[in-house]
Amino acid sequence: MEKPLYDPLEIKKELAVLYKHFPEVKRLLRTFGCDALTAEDLFQEALIIYLRKKNDPDFEFQLAPIHFIKQTCKLLWFNASRKEQKQGARSLETDLEDISDPWMERELQYKQLESALTKIGKQCRELLHLFYGLGWNMVDIAKKLDFRNDKVAKAQKYRCMQKAKDLVQEARLTVEPNQF
Repeated sequence: MEKPLYDPLEIKKELAVLYKHFPEVKRLLRTFGCDALTAEDLFQEALIIYLRKKNDPDFEFQLAPIHFIKQTCKLLWFNASRKEQKQGARSLETDLEDISDPWMERELQYKQLESALTKIGKQCRELLHLFYGLGWNMVDIAKKLDFRNDKVAKAQKYRCMQKAKDLVQEARLTVEPNQF
């Protein structure tokens, strides 16, 4: 049996780095019509191919590992879809798993929040940033934003939050998932 050329701990670390790029690879494959489950399988296959090539002393990488993985996944997908087309089994229906993808939902929420924050106004944005982003107390916020006291600042924060919630709710009704 041939001894591996690389240290298993080094390979484990490298795989961990490559796995962090999976959402990026999945997005790439989905642009070609690949569903999420198949993208996972193709990613796993590409990692196996990568490890085999890495242990092959005659093979020299021309690309960074993540680019090698992306290109391998892309080629694997094209080969698989070509086979499906020949068999006539390719379906154009949308996979429900793709629609309920957690990454896509999170991106949609960020887009809605970003849209709401651009519409609530400068003072509200600053007040919410000071309170939630920087952790300031209401007394300091009242002084910074020239409110009479902390109770006025607290009431204004409540109004700003309500306005932001309303705008996010409104954005949910108008932003479609495929607007990315």
